[in-house]
Amino acid sequence: MSTDRPPLEDLDWPVVDGEPPSPRRDRRRPLLLTVAIAAAIVVIVAGGGLLWADNQINPSGRRGPDVTVVIPPGASTSRIGSLLAAAGVVHDGTLFAWYVRLRGDGPLYPGTYRLPRNSPYSAAVKALETGPVVPTAKLVIPEGYTVADIARAVGALPGIGISAQAFLAAASSGAVRSPYEPPGVNNLEGLLFPATYQVRQGEPVDDLLEEMIGAFDQRAQELGLDAAAARLGYTPYQVITVASIVEREAKLAADRGPVASAIYNRLKAGMPLGADSTQTYYLRLNDPTLQPTPAELDQPSPYNTRTNKGLPPTPISNPGLASLQAAADPPSTDYLYFVEINPDGKLGFASTASGFYSLKQQCRAANLC
Repeated sequence: MSTDRPPLEDLDWPVVDGEPPSPRRDRRRPLLLTVAIAAAIVVIVAGGGLLWADNQINPSGRRGPDVTVVIPPGASTSRIGSLLAAAGVVHDGTLFAWYVRLRGDGPLYPGTYRLPRNSPYSAAVKALETGPVVPTAKLVIPEGYTVADIARAVGALPGIGISAQAFLAAASSGAVRSPYEPPGVNNLEGLLFPATYQVRQGEPVDDLLEEMIGAFDQRAQELGLDAAAARLGYTPYQVITVASIVEREAKLAADRGPVASAIYNRLKAGMPLGADSTQTYYLRLNDPTLQPTPAELDQPSPYNTRTNKGLPPTPISNPGLASLQAAADPPSTDYLYFVEINPDGKLGFASTASGFYSLKQQCRAANLC
């Protein structure tokens, strides 16, 4: 039988095990090679992409200098990534956003941050999850400071944002009150505890006043101020006023109790207190540097205890714990007079006019009066 196909031996096919290969199998070879090459390319590209991503997520080299980044309220993850990338904290904002989403990190808090450039993503996320570190300043209030003194100290704190005027206005507004403040009185003098406070940047002035009032209230409760006042026959506010005078008159710890006793003895006797510190307080409300003259100490005012009987209208300083203790639990004495007799601030005490005269002589001899 004749055929148009050439004999097998004339076909140029390789023979495997004596059999020629199938034409179909031969056609598959280029396809498989193409797939293999494509797969290799994908692996290489994917490997390179993973390496790139890892270099972004965990950048090599040291962290750079800190930069300021402001994250506004309501910023999306993508927006946060863009802001970080623009500041150089991370190198790719889009990848950072995907990193946060895929890991389920967050929430990321708004605020002003100081973050190092070239940061690992994990470090940037941790900082944003913690929230911004708010700058603080240390406020030291010594015993005997007045509200005006405290206001000046607050106003001098760097970067806090509370002016002396704002502090004074809030302290006299009546919006923030002490439980020891009598009705109708909008004056926190004597009711802010002298201590060291950490004041946050942007802290509302009312919050700071509340903290100082709370510190005072805690000490007063620990002293049993209400019970002590009732035992002495005075209101707690009056005892605080006595403590404020003790704070200004007694420079040495040993003199605090006797000064408090002398004040109560003069009040009971109906004698003017004759404490120059009360009139000095009044005069310094307008001029904190004033050194009163004898004539100024005799000027009429609600705080002139040379001429007015009883206590001044308000405390004249913010007393510390020792002065509060002295006023709440004074020793039993018959003292009616006290005079500075030593340059170190030591006071002498007397129960009679002649004893007072002797003390005045010692005061003059020491060039103290």
